[in-house]
Amino acid sequence: MAPYVLAVLIVVAATLVALPIYPDDGDFPALLLLVAVAITASFGGFGPALLATILGFLALDYFFESPALSFAISALGTSLDLVAFVFVAVLLGVLNARLRSARERANEARTQAEVALHARDEALAIVSHDLRTPLTAIKTSVSTLRNPGMPLTDGTRVELLGTIEAEADRLVHFVGDALAMSRLETGITPDPQWNALGEIVAAVLDRTGPILADRPVAFDVPDTLPLARFDAGLLDQVLSNVIENVGMHTPSGTPVSIVGRVENGTVRVEVSDGGPGIPHEARDRVFAKFERLGDDGVGTGLGLAIARAAATAQGGDVLIEDSPLGGARFVVLVPNLAGGGSSSAG
Repeated sequence: MAPYVLAVLIVVAATLVALPIYPDDGDFPALLLLVAVAITASFGGFGPALLATILGFLALDYFFESPALSFAISALGTSLDLVAFVFVAVLLGVLNARLRSARERANEARTQAEVALHARDEALAIVSHDLRTPLTAIKTSVSTLRNPGMPLTDGTRVELLGTIEAEADRLVHFVGDALAMSRLETGITPDPQWNALGEIVAAVLDRTGPILADRPVAFDVPDTLPLARFDAGLLDQVLSNVIENVGMHTPSGTPVSIVGRVENGTVRVEVSDGGPGIPHEARDRVFAKFERLGDDGVGTGLGLAIARAAATAQGGDVLIEDSPLGGARFVVLVPNLAGGGSSSAG
């Protein structure tokens, strides 16, 4: 609304400035009103410029064309003057509106580029830190083992070799996560097939069992669930990263619950834990790349980002809710492309 009000005020101001000078300079009012249209278009866009054109036309006809103080047109020349004013005013309005739009797009593109550069710099800093830490540990361990002047016990050698192996595994995990994230971001085509949800979830749990270690797991994905049509590989990727996140960020002995259902055209898997939970204000942030809530340096900061990306790749999502066990509940939702299914209670 403000640009239209300003358009009116600018035309009124231009008219008031031109009145004392007319008729000494007969062309000045038209030029001044055209400037008013151009100024209006530059800050308000085409709509306010069109309003300024209409008001300028009326002001020019009423105050500055014969007969004065009348909207009557007495001569062909007057009509041509008014037509010329409208033509030039519309042209100015369109050009200035386009320039304004182009300027806004350029500013928006610059802002987006600056945000992207900032995000890139942050990501590079995090990546360099995550690579430097294990590489430093490996190099230090190797240097110690190769130092002939440092006597080492068999236990110390085993410990140093274990450090090398663990840090190498950490590097392999980081690179694998980075490649998986890159693959998902570049876009993949899901391959939906008929699957038994219980078999998929059980296979993931068997593979990720060592990550959960001594955490008691309640498994409730009945074999009686109807078959569903989805990309099993992508769902495997989602659940693997969610379960790995639970294993890394909950204390030893924390209860874990995995519940799966196929209902209302949706495959739903809930992974709940009795850990410390995730604050409400951080529940969207944890899905960002390289995001970690703590400063312990555990994990690559990509697991939950990969989980959500793998879910959204086939039209699904991953949400975080309060867990009935006291911690966090990760809700994995994936469309069942077989259409609406019926729920089965376990």
